Amino acid sequence: MRSFINPKCTRAAAGGTLLIAALGFAGTAQAELEFNVGVFSDYLDDGESGSDNNAVVQGGVDYFHDSGFYLGTWMSTLGSGDGQEVNLYTGYELNAGALDFDLAYVYYYFPSLDDEDSGEIQAYASFGPVYAGLDYTIHADDSDARGDIIWRVGAGHEIVPSIGLDGEIGYFDPDSSDVDSHTFWNLGVTKSTDLGDISLTYGSTDQSGSQDLFVVGYSVRF
Repeated sequence: MRSFINPKCTRAAAGGTLLIAALGFAGTAQAELEFNVGVFSDYLDDGESGSDNNAVVQGGVDYFHDSGFYLGTWMSTLGSGDGQEVNLYTGYELNAGALDFDLAYVYYYFPSLDDEDSGEIQAYASFGPVYAGLDYTIHADDSDARGDIIWRVGAGHEIVPSIGLDGEIGYFDPDSSDVDSHTFWNLGVTKSTDLGDISLTYGSTDQSGSQDLFVVGYSVRF
C-alpha cells in the first residue's frame, strides 16, 4: 500500500522514492491531468517487499483542480501470481500560509486476493520540505486491520540541481492485540532527466528477520 496524500508531490510510485519535495499544489494555475508509469526492482511497501521481491510495473493517473481537490487511481503488479493492487483515492488540500493541510480517502483493491481490500483516511500537514501525518484504516475485509494507524514523518530536498534526497520514518500501530507494532523507514535518491526519473531507495523495518531492501526504479510522468 502507498500513502496518497498529494500524489502529485509525494511518491512517484511505491517501489521508487519520494519526489523532490514539498507537499502542496495550492496555487496551481489550472486543472491538470497527469499520468505516471514506472518499472522497479521491487515494490517497497513501508520498509517491506509488497511483491515477494519480484520486479513490478506501477502506474496511475491523477486529476488536480486549482481549488485543491484531487482524485486518481494507481496500480501495481504484485508478482508471484498475486495479480495486481489497484488503489482509488480522492482528497483535498488547503494552503494556510507556510502550512499545507491535506485530507484524503484511499480504497485499496486486490482483485486476485481474498480478504485484503481496505479503506483509509489520510491526514497530513507539511511545512516546506517536511511533512507529518497518519493513515487510519476505517474499514477492511480483515476485521483485525480495522482501526490500524500508521504514523509518518518525512522530508525531501533537491540537494543539487536535478538530484533529490528524501527520507521517511513511520510507525505501524495496530488496533488488534494479535498484531505487533513496528517502525519502518525509507531513504532514497532520485536523479531527474529529460527522459524520466531514475531512483535508488533503501528501506527496512525493526521487525525480527526484516530484509534490507534496495530498490532501483525508472519512472516517467506526462
